[in-house]
Amino acid sequence: MNLLQAYIVNEKSTNRTISNKLKEVWSLIGFEALVWISGLAYLGLIHSPGGTHFTICPLSNLGFEFCPGCGLGNSISYIFKGDFIASFNSHPLGIFALLIITLRIITIIKNNRRKYA
Repeated sequence: MNLLQAYIVNEKSTNRTISNKLKEVWSLIGFEALVWISGLAYLGLIHSPGGTHFTICPLSNLGFEFCPGCGLGNSISYIFKGDFIASFNSHPLGIFALLIITLRIITIIKNNRRKYA
């Protein structure tokens, strides 16, 4: 076996190993947890709370002034930025919502770990 063939064989086994690792991580996290983690990452890293934006809230789009869920995203974003007073003013249940979402992510990962490990 020449040097090029040895490199190609080694490269294929490395790719297979990386592919296996990605499959293990995917089976551990799962789709739902990935969606929750991505949403929290968006709120923590990208979202600018307090600004106006397009909303998919059906109550807001129908013209209602009050919606029980509006402001939760801003509230969680304020929590990630360390402004707990603005978070509470944006939505009083923001801290509770973040806690519930975090517990849901942990539960999903624990269940997947028992199931696939």
